[in-house]
Amino acid sequence: MDALLAVPPWVAFLVAAAVALVAPRKVGYLVGVLATLATVPWILASPTGSALVVAPLGFEQTLVRVDALARPVAAVFGFVAALAVAYAYATDADARTNAIALAYMGAGVAAVLAGDWLTLLLAWELMAVTATVLVWHHGGDAVRPAFRYAVYHLVGGTLLVAAVALHYVDAGTFAYDAGFTAGLPTALAILGVGVNLGFVGVHHWVPDTYPMPHVASSVVLAGFTTKVAVYALARFAPDGNVLVAWMGGAMVLYAVSQAILQTDVRRLLSYHIVSQVGYMVAAVGVGTAAGTAGAVGHLATHVLYKGLLFMVAGAIIYRVGTGSLKRLGGLGRRMPLTFGAFLVAALAISGVPGFSGFVSKGLVVKAVDKAGPELAWLPVDANVLWWALVLGGVGTVLSFAKFGYYAFVRDAPEDLAVRPAPRWLAVVLVVAAVPSVAFGVLPDLLYGALPGDTGGFAPYAASELAKAAASTAVGILGFLALRGPISRLPVVDVDRVLYPAGNRVANTTARALDTLGARADHTVYRAWRATVAAIDSEDPRDVLGGPVGRTLAIVAATLALALLVAGIA
Repeated sequence: MDALLAVPPWVAFLVAAAVALVAPRKVGYLVGVLATLATVPWILASPTGSALVVAPLGFEQTLVRVDALARPVAAVFGFVAALAVAYAYATDADARTNAIALAYMGAGVAAVLAGDWLTLLLAWELMAVTATVLVWHHGGDAVRPAFRYAVYHLVGGTLLVAAVALHYVDAGTFAYDAGFTAGLPTALAILGVGVNLGFVGVHHWVPDTYPMPHVASSVVLAGFTTKVAVYALARFAPDGNVLVAWMGGAMVLYAVSQAILQTDVRRLLSYHIVSQVGYMVAAVGVGTAAGTAGAVGHLATHVLYKGLLFMVAGAIIYRVGTGSLKRLGGLGRRMPLTFGAFLVAALAISGVPGFSGFVSKGLVVKAVDKAGPELAWLPVDANVLWWALVLGGVGTVLSFAKFGYYAFVRDAPEDLAVRPAPRWLAVVLVVAAVPSVAFGVLPDLLYGALPGDTGGFAPYAASELAKAAASTAVGILGFLALRGPISRLPVVDVDRVLYPAGNRVANTTARALDTLGARADHTVYRAWRATVAAIDSEDPRDVLGGPVGRTLAIVAATLALALLVAGIA
């Protein structure tokens, strides 16, 4: 065991959470920033292969293991967590929100640094609980989405528990070194992780939940749940999976099409989480060293620029009072620093050269391109998946052109009021924007920290620059040409079909069970009354007459009743 890991890094998050509950607000937030930021050098300085192994349940459990896959993810989580805590302070989040967020982010770091499947599973479930509480704590309109969030993640967690249990039965160990059992356990694990990833069809918890709590909570949630799931997917399916790759392509296209139609800024960004995670899922599905590098690289850059985008959206809501693009305008002149932060993050997520998304997204697309025929699925050519990722990039440009135009460029409504910005809010936005530029200008800073192999990919080759320029131009021209029609199109997500259908199934099932239960109660009651009447009969011909007969009858009736109730239950 390395001395640095004598205490797991995620303990710093839990200590900071405890301090936040009892200390004055400023002290709690200061401790939160310093503690989370300290985990970055802590993790980076831990040697590859170092681990913390305990045996509390009679078998070895690896609470922490640092390897090439875990290190960059955990380190970027520590940095983003510090920014999120500072942002929460600047936007007036209360101490309890800070404490819950720290516990949630600590669980995310624990999941990434876990060295066996059981520890990963425990941290995974703790994330689900703390995230639910974080949303629920905001109250009001956030309560019902928090409940739905819990239901989604209960289903995903159940599938994951079943997968890990089946693996243990087969392998006799929870250790990563034994791999993960192929077949049903891997399928269940991918489905369970897929809920947290936002696979199309089970994705709606993302846009349903993330726009609802305090703006600082949205920043925290956007940075962890889906990205921990990407990491877990890479653990469960290290050799890739063609269906997973195609699901990634579906996520990219479907979610970006929904994002284009949104008018609420946080809901728009939530759909883009699903879309951008789709790139990572596709990269993991490729199953190559370049795919792994692309998935982790895009995870790191996405956490940074998507966190910044949610900070921008939160700053707008905090200072203006609304996140509706229909009621915004002219903020480029009245909130210039926020506009600058938006431009950095929007250019990064759009894959414009000079920004981090261009470097990481290019690596993902190249990995899919190199996989070639191996990604063909049934009659569908592998090139279709490549085109899905490329078209997703065009849709991303279009949707952020829409965001920027309606929020910052067009003339402001006459009644739009903007409150002054706290100084710390400006500081956080500037610091959060730096990595999205640094990784774009100096891509080796990113590539040198990634697992797998970038395959000598050169993001600034002429061909890559040409593709990025074409994608950006088509996206901007598409917005200019379709701005009117887009504003009139209705939003038709799968929840418009799934939720009514689910309600009908639930109501029908409830009515059927109520009817069955009422009939069972009536039948049992009549049988019991008849039995008691026979026992109490004074007729000498009654075969149950006498104390012994009555006793036996009571025992028999009680057993019959118990069996009947057990059968109904």
